Formats: sequence, C-alpha cells, structure tokens
Amino acid sequence: MRHRRPTVADLLSMKGKRQLTMLRVVTLEEAEAAEKARIDLVSVPPALLGPEFREAAPSVFAFPGLEYGDHVTAEDYIRAAFQALKAGGDAVYCAASLSTVRRMREEGIPVCGHVGIIPSKATWTGGFRAVGKTVASALEVWRQTKALEEAGAFAAEIEV
Repeated sequence: MRHRRPTVADLLSMKGKRQLTMLRVVTLEEAEAAEKARIDLVSVPPALLGPEFREAAPSVFAFPGLEYGDHVTAEDYIRAAFQALKAGGDAVYCAASLSTVRRMREEGIPVCGHVGIIPSKATWTGGFRAVGKTVASALEVWRQTKALEEAGAFAAEIEV
C-alpha cells in the first residue's frame, strides 16, 4: 500500500517528471482494483464518494465529475464541488465555462477542465469528430488549454 494519496501540489510537482496513470471507476470494486493496481488518478461519479470509497481506495487521487448540464450557475458548480470534496474527492472534473472555472478557483476548489472533443458541446463543433489533426485545430486545442490554465484549472483532460 502506498503511504498517502497525492495532493494537487504533489501532482503539479510531478509535471514533466513522471507519467501518471488514470482511469474511470464506477463501482467500489473497481476503486479497490485501481488501488491494488497502484493507479494514480481515478475519475468517479460523485455518488460513489464517501467513507466506503476511501476505505476501498485510500491512496488514489479522485476526480468526481460535475456533469455538464446537471449544474447551471457557477454557484451550482461550487456547491456541488464542495459536496464532492467533503465526500472524499481530491479535485473536481468540470467542463463548464472559463468564468465558472475561475470562480471555483477563487474559492480554492481544484479543477480539472476539459478541452478538445467535449461531448456536451459537440453541436458547436460540428459533431463528434477528431480534433487536433491539423495545425490550426491543434493550435486551437492548445489555446483552449492555456485559457483553462489562466482561468485557474490545475489540469485538463485533452480529448482529441
């Protein structure tokens, strides 16, 4: 068993030094398997969090996803984020606007944003298609990533 789960500061200090492993878990059994496999990061539904989750996976860094559309205002996201952190999450995964990410950061909530193919916003980008295949498209993904960073996200899922 690992000594403790990493913090955001730990993850940021590893940037460029070590590749981390991440996967999606949706059951306590999967969380326990991730722990045993020494997975670093897990994406989880917020409802999975709680004491049982932390008993099954005490040292994995957990990102509960705040589903786009389930929350509308920045205050909705902030409220849900604090509930997720209180339940055992280490940061939140959020595909909301830059202004919402900025507000969450102002409240001290660690946010992992999302760029590239964002399923809930696919109608704006012409549907589900690969992005980042051309120089112009790759630069747009990079621009979006930098904008997230400037808004205060400490990480980004880049789906291309």
